[in-house]
Amino acid sequence: MEVIHLPKDIDRHWVETSSGAILAGTGPILLDFKDVESIDSAGIALVHILERTRSTEVESIRRPILDQIESTQQEIDSSKKQTKSPFFERIGTSFYNNFCEFRIALSVLVEMLYWGTIGMFERRDFRKGILGEQMYHLGYGALGITLALTFLIGVALAVQSAIQLKAFGADVFLIALVVQGMIRELGPLMAAIILAGRTGSATTAEIATMKVQEEVDALKTMGLNEIQFIVVPKFWALSATMPLVTVMAIMSGILGGFVVAFTMVGMAPQMIMDEFVKNIIVKDFVLSILKSLVFSWLIIWVGSYYGFRVSGGAEEVGRATTQSVVSTIFVIVVADAIFSFFY
Repeated sequence: MEVIHLPKDIDRHWVETSSGAILAGTGPILLDFKDVESIDSAGIALVHILERTRSTEVESIRRPILDQIESTQQEIDSSKKQTKSPFFERIGTSFYNNFCEFRIALSVLVEMLYWGTIGMFERRDFRKGILGEQMYHLGYGALGITLALTFLIGVALAVQSAIQLKAFGADVFLIALVVQGMIRELGPLMAAIILAGRTGSATTAEIATMKVQEEVDALKTMGLNEIQFIVVPKFWALSATMPLVTVMAIMSGILGGFVVAFTMVGMAPQMIMDEFVKNIIVKDFVLSILKSLVFSWLIIWVGSYYGFRVSGGAEEVGRATTQSVVSTIFVIVVADAIFSFFY
């Protein structure tokens, strides 16, 4: 068996210069640690490689260093497994982290509202024509899918309602149910959810990509406010288009109910129009428009917040986009529940 006498210090330099000849050999070897005083991670790695490739043996009375390293590593591993923070410490840490995140999110909201209103009269850090461009992409671009889905939702609502109302001989109330359901609840809510998945995710992905590629830092270097330059055009574009999209979504859903009432229930067109006019309540309509406006602010706020907090690479951009959509839908549903008390 070949015996290899190791030097006093087994460091990276010695491994780089001597490991080639040792690894190139064949057959079992015996490592003599008699003179060894220190060994680093490169030396430990070399020993483990030799144990797998050359049936290495270590002289038992000469291996106190390796024994000490292995025992220390075992103690570290066991302490990591056994160490667990106290319950109240975990609760406090979670509360503090959530508080910090909420403070950052609130800061983004305040800046967005300020630069979107009062701040617009102080500085104008966005290029000419950007508002119309954003209105086209954020509002008009989502119109087709919104109308299609709300029409199908109106059809589904009317069909299921007609089945139940027919059992009680109350078919005449079908139009009232569809009209008030779409105006009060389903129209604004579905339009907001659709735009949260489309516009909110696009906002987060765009800002996160700019953050990763250091474009946001470049804006700061040029003396531009990133909130006013990036977020404010989206804020005003969606504020202007969201109520219009909501109105058209409501009309599309009601149209789906009309189709079911005429084809499935057999109601006369004149009766349908009479019930439609009778159940249009101005207060409900105004609240729905106001609700859609608040939803638009929530979509831009949450999307911008998750975009600006990204750090890392493409993987973080995807994760932030997913979190943005989920959080936006959650806050929209919460806001919709609050608005329900005002009808």
